[in-house]
Amino acid sequence: MVRWMIGVLAAAIALLAAIVGLNTAQFRPAAVSSSITLSKTAETIAIDPQAAAQRLGQMLRFRTVSVQAGQAQDMAPFTAQRGWIEATYPAFHLAAKREIVNQESLLYTWAGSDPKLAPILLLAHLDVVPVEAWALKVWQADPFGGEVKDGYVWGRGAIDNKSGVVAILEAANALAASGFKPKRTILIAFGHDEEVSGLQGAGQIAALLKSRGVKAWFALDEGQLIIAKHPMTGKATALIGVSEKGYATMRVTTIAQAGHSSMPPAVTAVTMLGEALRRINDLPVKMSLADGPGQEMIRALGDEIPLTTRMAAANEWLFSPLIRQQLGASPAAAAMMRTTIAATMLEGSPKENIIPGRASALINFRLHPRDKAADVLAMAKAAVADLSVKAAPGGVDQQVTVEWNSPPNEASPVSSTQSDSYALLAAVARGAAPDAPVTPSLVLGATDSRLYVDVAENTYRFAPMILDAPDIECIHGQNERLSIENLDRMIRGYMRLIATGAE
Repeated sequence: MVRWMIGVLAAAIALLAAIVGLNTAQFRPAAVSSSITLSKTAETIAIDPQAAAQRLGQMLRFRTVSVQAGQAQDMAPFTAQRGWIEATYPAFHLAAKREIVNQESLLYTWAGSDPKLAPILLLAHLDVVPVEAWALKVWQADPFGGEVKDGYVWGRGAIDNKSGVVAILEAANALAASGFKPKRTILIAFGHDEEVSGLQGAGQIAALLKSRGVKAWFALDEGQLIIAKHPMTGKATALIGVSEKGYATMRVTTIAQAGHSSMPPAVTAVTMLGEALRRINDLPVKMSLADGPGQEMIRALGDEIPLTTRMAAANEWLFSPLIRQQLGASPAAAAMMRTTIAATMLEGSPKENIIPGRASALINFRLHPRDKAADVLAMAKAAVADLSVKAAPGGVDQQVTVEWNSPPNEASPVSSTQSDSYALLAAVARGAAPDAPVTPSLVLGATDSRLYVDVAENTYRFAPMILDAPDIECIHGQNERLSIENLDRMIRGYMRLIATGAE
């Protein structure tokens, strides 16, 4: 009997090992729908990266800083910047039609010779985030000086995202000056308020395009790039964003007996709020590589990643606890696999010795494509429902309310990795970094691209630049800078994309 049981167990283990091995062997990326050969047109046009760097520096001197709602917005720098763009890129402005949308956003239409072809839609934004006064002493250059030194262009917006604006315009202007005539229409849209929602800029442009019945072949925005050292491989890897997380902020409000801090009741609005925050922070949102770009990224990396990682991803049904433990320990990896929850703002007593009758907090959610805002809200309400308690006669009811602070933005749809447009972007990425594997990825932040999903067949997020960790850390931080080499790489990348896609 024992020998029989050992035999059965051995057979089960052998079968399990065979299944795991087969799944791992078959864990490969789906073939891209077609092979794209980059046009030679872009290679025949000379680029002066030093001159382009000076022009990017000039653009960085316009203080096009977006401010939060309720603050006064100075639009004069945007208007001046618009005039500079027109004067700096004359060949493109002769070839394309420009429209000013909602005061300061720009929409260009470079008409193609074949109107039956769906257009390409290239996106970037004209605004930047502020620079805190206290941080000026940390900057190695004036953040609005546009200085070119040590092989870099320094200033706020050097990466995010005036480099995108300049690179697209440099590419388009050089092509137009060379006599290039697109067969496919090129649409270029520059929003002016991406850093504070994009609704007045990109949102208005997207609505205009939708009203005209435009359905682009694809839209391309910022959001991903070629990272110099991927954490899973230690090598350069091109990441193409095929989706971005949703954005939602939840307000949690508690009400209880107010009073003097010398005579505290057993439960206060503040202690209730703390318990509510703990429960919401621990919501059982799903953490998985499935149902999103995470698994496809690991597939695309193939033999570049350790066998154990590939085996676990290929057999998540078996190794999910290990995946959650190992990848979940990294905030960046965990954010790829789940909706993230972060309490950010608190409000309570106006004075240290007053027990407030009301306390509130804001919790920021970045929604994974598998999760819907309504479902997350329902989970949060259920988690704190029992904290609301009716008081005895004459007392104050203990109440907890949970609601979205403003209408949430769902995660964007996941765009195809088997389309001709993805193949084109993959070819552009390989042109910028021939030895780097190309993988789909999930963008953790928010971009204007989410507003264009109704006017494009697929929406992607990628810029042909190579950044290492210090470069990435300076985005929205101190000493933002872009190397002249990367600016050259970006211009050439957009030229290849336009010439290949439009020919």
